[in-house]
Amino acid sequence: MQALRTLSLRTPLLARGLRTAAPKGAAESASSMDSIIASDTVGSMLALHHKINYALIGMFPLALLTSPSAATLPFDLAFGIVLPIHSHIAMNMVITDYAKKLGGKGAILPSRYAMLAFTGATLLGLLKLNLSGPGITETVKSFWRPTEA
Repeated sequence: MQALRTLSLRTPLLARGLRTAAPKGAAESASSMDSIIASDTVGSMLALHHKINYALIGMFPLALLTSPSAATLPFDLAFGIVLPIHSHIAMNMVITDYAKKLGGKGAILPSRYAMLAFTGATLLGLLKLNLSGPGITETVKSFWRPTEA
């Protein structure tokens, strides 16, 4: 028992962190296409996701206050880009957690490509809403307006 106690005091403890599936810098060396398709595995994309959270917290109330006016257009265009990117990164986290459980190991990559296609379609749809429609902010505000009889 004494020898075990002495041994444990002399050897350094090698503990692993929670998310140590890959070495710390390995995920950062991914190509740009890999960082878009598997955006939840790249640290810079996760950092972007967190920055977008803070940007949305500040932008949304300002957009509601400036609506309806021409000052809302820059907010709407920013929302049209930022919201799909934010959703793409978050849904890739969901795909990582659940696609293997639901469809096996081979379901992850097709799910990621489907999410990329959905993100692209969302970007185009929001761009059309902003340029030829009332815009994202006015559309959201219309949910609380009374309907005309």
